[in-house]
Amino acid sequence: MTRLTIAEAQSRVSHLLTRDIVEDLRAVEYETPPLANAPSDRPLSDLRRADITFSHAPGSPDCLYRIGAFGDSLLMRLQLNVWRFVAIYQVPVSDPIDSKTIAPHFERWAIGAGHAGWTIGWRDGVDPWDHDLRVVETYCYAMLPEDFLDEPLTQLYWRTDLLQMTRAFMLEARRMGIRLSAPDTV
Repeated sequence: MTRLTIAEAQSRVSHLLTRDIVEDLRAVEYETPPLANAPSDRPLSDLRRADITFSHAPGSPDCLYRIGAFGDSLLMRLQLNVWRFVAIYQVPVSDPIDSKTIAPHFERWAIGAGHAGWTIGWRDGVDPWDHDLRVVETYCYAMLPEDFLDEPLTQLYWRTDLLQMTRAFMLEARRMGIRLSAPDTV
């Protein structure tokens, strides 16, 4: 295992959060090639449809993303603390909806995320930028191997899983008729 300096580790974390993850999230929604007798020659990078905007303070271990896909928009915060991922999905709600109401709708999604190595939790809160907007936050925790920042295949596993988990979350919300964005932010 290579010993990274603090500066190297921070640089790799920032790169993952602002480059690799951003590019991955663009594939939350993608055009599906038609059924055929041979593989499509169009790479996924040409088929991506999701619109990603993000906010990251250089040197910080977290990044805020707005993922526009499937006619909706999901706010996600991702924290990468060298050996641990924390993804937080924020869903705006109004009375009488709360975390106890929403969580059962995502049970199938949570089981799949758990099989991949994520621990899922739910809590009620308020939007930090609009204290009048109530939200349900879905917390997804995953411990990473200590050599995560040095192992491209391990990174690919967790990056791909984060992409698939986010895609599945958005599709499940759509299937259940749960809006992921505040009315004025679609």
